[in-house]
Amino acid sequence: MKKADAYVTANQEEAGRFLHGALMWRGSVTPRLLPGLLLASCYPLILALIDRYWTPLPHLNVTPFEYIGAVLGVVLVFRTNAGYDRWWEARKLWGGIVNASRNILLAALNYGPDGAVWRREITYWAIAFAFACKESLRQSQNFDELKDLLSTQQIQELQAAQHMPSFAAGKIARLFDQAYRRHDINETVFKELERQRTYLIDCLGGCERILKTPMPLVYAIKVRRFILIFLLLLPFSLIEKAGLNSVFIFLLVAYPLLSLDRIGFELQYPFSTNSLSHLPLHGICNTIKANGLALLEAVTASRNDNEDSF
Repeated sequence: MKKADAYVTANQEEAGRFLHGALMWRGSVTPRLLPGLLLASCYPLILALIDRYWTPLPHLNVTPFEYIGAVLGVVLVFRTNAGYDRWWEARKLWGGIVNASRNILLAALNYGPDGAVWRREITYWAIAFAFACKESLRQSQNFDELKDLLSTQQIQELQAAQHMPSFAAGKIARLFDQAYRRHDINETVFKELERQRTYLIDCLGGCERILKTPMPLVYAIKVRRFILIFLLLLPFSLIEKAGLNSVFIFLLVAYPLLSLDRIGFELQYPFSTNSLSHLPLHGICNTIKANGLALLEAVTASRNDNEDSF
């Protein structure tokens, strides 16, 4: 009985999540579509009124729309998938930034110099690199989260840099070079640290490629032109049998078509905060910061304990 009750509870929770997802307003494209959708519904309403009270309009057979609708559905799915591919690739690239940042700090703090100043510097600039990437991709310069790590002068130098992530990466490279020249790290560790730093730049380059290469405008124009023609002709296939009800049928057809087009548009801009489904870069960067500072604290405490034991 307990297993059965648990199964029922799990299904109820799943149903609740489904209803929440189906009915939620915030985060949906519906608020952005609704004004245009309501305005578009005036078109079949006017045609239905003209057909009923003024003069009969030409009626189109539904059969061609069945074929056209299937083709339109395939085109829209392709557009949505193309947008999702861009969004998912951007998320994977930022996953690479998170992992590379952790790898750099793990190796640098455990195999690097014993000096507390060097450890703090490499930790702070590894964190700063992630925030510089975020601000660069969003074309902003807000570094309030770094005020407890970097001095005012350092933040100003970062903001004044022609390419902020490269400036932070340069700081990291100089710290690696400094440790290597002083023989605080061996060649094997140095090469691995440099490999991880290079990977950070590669991930950033992938993000910039997505940012600066939007989906081809010609494709978006063709898709939207196809939708427009389909919706303009659709009422002529409905008014003969549906009359004024053609307005509601028109809305039911137009809503998913326009929604898919809008979703495809939103997904192709994963870094912009104006996009409904932008990547949570602020949370990702704060995770890197929290992990980095926790690792610095743990390594510092461990080394202090080792010194005390001697």
